[in-house]
Order: sequence, then structure tokens, then C-alpha cells
Amino acid sequence: MNKKCFYRDSEQHIRLCDYDLVHLWLAGLIYAHIGYWVENLFRLFSKGILDSRNQLLPFLFCYTFAMWAMYFALGTSNNPRFFSTRLDAKSGWQARLYYFCIVFAFIFAGEIVVGTMFEKISGIQLWNYSGIPLHVTQYTSIPTTTALAAGVTVLMGDFFEGLMTKIKKIPRKTVVALDYGLGIPIVLDWLIMMISINVFKTAPAYWSIQF
Repeated sequence: MNKKCFYRDSEQHIRLCDYDLVHLWLAGLIYAHIGYWVENLFRLFSKGILDSRNQLLPFLFCYTFAMWAMYFALGTSNNPRFFSTRLDAKSGWQARLYYFCIVFAFIFAGEIVVGTMFEKISGIQLWNYSGIPLHVTQYTSIPTTTALAAGVTVLMGDFFEGLMTKIKKIPRKTVVALDYGLGIPIVLDWLIMMISINVFKTAPAYWSIQF
């Protein structure tokens, strides 16, 4: 089934597929906070380090972009689609398997492309998986891509739909206030990092704890 993925509803609110853009923005900021702690927990267990992740605030804005891209292009793992075309999955596990495989391919290719381009442009290596078994170049590996794809499949399923249901219950004016109140400082924090990396060739490090 085809359905518009970007349009104005009867109340003139901009919608991205099934959800109001205002609600999706807040969800994206929540995912930015989740991503911050996922990365830190990974570093804690793999290297015994907790750090600022080059941000002053506990949000990684790249996860907002990632959530929006996944939802816009693939929908949710419970109701997958390819942009505006819904996938006619006969069962829940088929839908999740399709979603996992596509996300795996996106992450695998995306990490190589983004990592390579970022290092060539800025001269800074943001991550290196060379020490991980089954790595493919220094920018990605089979274990990390599998773990990330599985995590995305879970987070873009019942969790995402449940989160959106809760956000929709919040008065719209409150959601807009949260969008601006959280969004502006988070975006500014991200811009400071990008300027520091591209102009001064160094990523800001606000704090770090070695265990």
C-alpha cells in the first residue's frame, strides 16, 4: 500500500508518514540521549572508559538523524516499508528479519563511507574497529554491525511505537516547548563539536573517567 510520507494533515500540521513532525523531533532527541549512554556503556565494558563523547550535553545528535532516516526510509520493524511502499510481511518475524537485514546493510556501508569521508575532510579518526575480530577496514566490523542492527531493530519496534504513543498524549504546546528548549542547546552543542573538528582539527573532550 502506498501512502504519502511527507504532507500536511487536516489541522495543517506537518506529518512524516504516520506521525506529527513535532512529536518525531522530541522522539529524536530522546534517541540522542539513549545513543549517548549506549556508546558510553560500550566503551565502559570494552575499554573501561566513560567520557563526554565530545559533547557538553549528554546527547549525540547523530542518533536523531539516524532515527529520522530509519523511520522515513524503512518505517518500524513491526510495520516495515520502503519509503511510502508498505512491505506485505506475512508474520512478525518476517518483518523484523527484513528490517534487520536492511539496517545491517545500511550500517555496514554507512560506517565505512562516513568514517572514510570524515577522516579525509577533517583529518580526525572518530572510531577504529581494527582491534575487533572480523573487522572490515577500520570503520566497521561484523560483530559491531550485527549488534547495532539488532539494537536498531528493537528500538524501532515496540519501543518506538510505545514512545510515540506516550508523546502524542502530551499537550502539543508542551511538546513544542520541549522541542525548542532541548533542541536548540543540543544542536548548538553539536555545531560546536563540528566547528572544533573541522576548523581546529581537534574534537572537544570535556571529561573522561578511566576505570
